Amino acid sequence: MRYLQLCSLLLALGACTTHNPDIDVACEIDQQDNYLLKWETTPRIEGEVHIYQSVDPERFDTKNSAPTIADISTGYIVIPNPEPTHRYYFLLRFNNRYDHIVGARAERLKYIENFRDLGGYTSQKGKQIRWGKIFRSGEFNTLTASSINRIKGIGIKTLVDFRDSEDVIKPSPELGLDNVINLPGGLHYRQNLYPRLKKEELRRGDASLFMQDLYVAMVSGSKRAFRSMFNQLLVEDNYPIVLSCVNGKDYTGFAVSLLLSALDIPEETIMNDYLLSNRYFDKRRTTFDPQDCCDETQEALSLIQSADSRFLSYAREYICQQYGSINNYLEEELGLTPEKKRQLKQILLH
Repeated sequence: MRYLQLCSLLLALGACTTHNPDIDVACEIDQQDNYLLKWETTPRIEGEVHIYQSVDPERFDTKNSAPTIADISTGYIVIPNPEPTHRYYFLLRFNNRYDHIVGARAERLKYIENFRDLGGYTSQKGKQIRWGKIFRSGEFNTLTASSINRIKGIGIKTLVDFRDSEDVIKPSPELGLDNVINLPGGLHYRQNLYPRLKKEELRRGDASLFMQDLYVAMVSGSKRAFRSMFNQLLVEDNYPIVLSCVNGKDYTGFAVSLLLSALDIPEETIMNDYLLSNRYFDKRRTTFDPQDCCDETQEALSLIQSADSRFLSYAREYICQQYGSINNYLEEELGLTPEKKRQLKQILLH
């Protein structure tokens, strides 16, 4: 009798328990500058998704604006871009219960490489980086008028530039940036690299060792720049901020990996973000033309221009060997105390 009562109680509790579905949402910009929204739910749910758009990812008018409505089962929708100079974010409300905010990871900007938003990444405690708050990019030297207008529409206030002094060209004043902060990585590696490429002294294996050594050198050789970066990231009035270097891959890639670690973003996500440079950086845009070089030199240059997991992993493993953990390095060498870390999370996570 007690067994039957227990079974009945468990069934009743099971009937009263509800589990929120896992919902993954992604956003891309197509060749016509339209937004393609995709979603997937686990388990599969039926119903409608109401889609609101805004230029401010912190504010959506869900009471007065008429949403775009789609059937959840379709899994995607194309949203025309009504104003190309603006960047839009989207709130997707599934069955009037589950809200997800998303933006395009990367912008289609002419003559600027590797420009992307770090929003949407989820921390180990389930919080997300705010969209439209922190970006990463290659250099801003040769923007077209339309790209300048697009950047201005995003509202970026602060450019943190890791380029070494010989690579620095001031960004156009038309961008309307409030702050341009030069924090040179200080390794001047391009000065040593290009002469060796011209002399065809580098092979693929040499290039791999060069890049691994470069990333390890950043740990101590660029720590002043990264310490200063975190100081700037703790000033809330500086946002939105873009972190930048020549290609947005090496100094910026390493700096972003440290930032994501400080925000408790999982290792897999950190590496995946680093590897996205292979998708958003055009290797043809280089100050060194390898066409007249031998095949081995061209292969070496191709590797140098790549985001290879071995480069970042080697440096992060070195940090763990020397300091015990990434967090120890952040605190001991870059001054990111637990209190500063909490402050940074308050600014960037929600």
